[in-house]
Amino acid sequence: MKILYAIVVAIFFNACSLIGPSQTLPANKYFSINLEKIPQEQNYKKEKTIIVALPKGLDYSSAIFYKKDHMVNAYAYHFWKQNPALMIKDFLEFHLQDLNAFKAVLNQDSLASADYVLESKVDVLEQEFSDEMHSKIKFGISLNWVHINTKKLLASKYFYYEKKLTDNAPEVLIQNYNELFMLFAKDFRLWISQNLE
Repeated sequence: MKILYAIVVAIFFNACSLIGPSQTLPANKYFSINLEKIPQEQNYKKEKTIIVALPKGLDYSSAIFYKKDHMVNAYAYHFWKQNPALMIKDFLEFHLQDLNAFKAVLNQDSLASADYVLESKVDVLEQEFSDEMHSKIKFGISLNWVHINTKKLLASKYFYYEKKLTDNAPEVLIQNYNELFMLFAKDFRLWISQNLE
């Protein structure tokens, strides 16, 4: 019994030597959506302030989700750098500031009072597999532009995008998410500009 115990203890303390270099686990990789400025024509600028509320409808983890065989799963070694709700909030704030259509884009924790709030709900942000090699990414978000004092809904729109993929490498997935979000950025900015007139 003592010999068996000694062998178990020896294996426990030397466990690292039992795993060869080819058997090591892959390193975690973290991704985010690019924030790129978009060339624009000069817009009418409101002397008003706006707050971007934290999007609803998302899991508050940093997991990158996919759907396969009608089951939703998360990648084991690939994550967003921050949870998607914060990432999308930062994305919307960045493009509102870059659009330069408001006097200020305030943070949700700001002590200043705002004139408007941009509310959002993300319905889908996932990769869906049709087979082992083919998938598509989907992103759907509804935006509501609300006057804070009157609670009046000034504008509302649902944006939906999907893109087919034939390569399932994580870098390709994120590159395509970036392209999809760039389409959304252009449509979002146009929607804001049209509703400022």
